[in-house]
Amino acid sequence: MGTGNHFMPTQEKTGVRPTESGVRPLETDYEFSESRLEATGFIFHGNVPSPSEKKSAVKANSNLLHFARCPKLEKVSDQQTKIWFRSIKLAVSHLNELLGGQRWKWCKLCEREVTQRILDEI
Repeated sequence: MGTGNHFMPTQEKTGVRPTESGVRPLETDYEFSESRLEATGFIFHGNVPSPSEKKSAVKANSNLLHFARCPKLEKVSDQQTKIWFRSIKLAVSHLNELLGGQRWKWCKLCEREVTQRILDEI
């Protein structure tokens, strides 16, 4: 077999329910690369504490939400939890529920792109 990431996040770890469409944990390197190749949706990566764990400080370059095509995703660690979202609305509501609103943020590159799109439409 390949040398892919065999870490399998559990439903408890990712907060993703099996029936929830538009939200998918990326459990292998193959799923992660395919989601990036499709270039649709949004990908979160970070450290998601289990409900019984105490929430620790968020480290730089973790708990970030990106556009699926963001080049910064190439540097993501294999040990981090990765979740794909179909829409921004799903991502924001899921991450706020799972981590809390102050425990994740947009990738700065992606945030600039969104801001520029909004300004271009004005």
